[in-house]
Amino acid sequence: MNDLNDLARRYVAVWNEPDTAVRREMIARLFAPDAAHYTPSMEAHGHAQLEVRITTSYDKWVEPGAYVFRAVENANGHHDTVRFNWEMVRTASGKVDSVGFDFLTLGEDGRIRTDHQFIES
Repeated sequence: MNDLNDLARRYVAVWNEPDTAVRREMIARLFAPDAAHYTPSMEAHGHAQLEVRITTSYDKWVEPGAYVFRAVENANGHHDTVRFNWEMVRTASGKVDSVGFDFLTLGEDGRIRTDHQFIES
């Protein structure tokens, strides 16, 4: 596996990406075509649904300028799995308002097959 913290940074970067076309390309590079993303309240399957999911989050949290997401440099994994944390940070103050945890399974090509996302308090 490549540097897992780099994977976490690239994963978080897609949630901050303002350009729709670039975001779509980033999704295609990060996620397998049939990838699944799960949260406790929703799921998205495939690139089109992932794009809607990520864009909705971007529009709600990042685009208004109040927040940015950043990776925590704690990624680790084994047997084609990766886990890491990320933070939702207030842009004005740098205060962390939310911490997330993602558990990924990767395909042979290194792209994400499944993404289980949890929000920690």
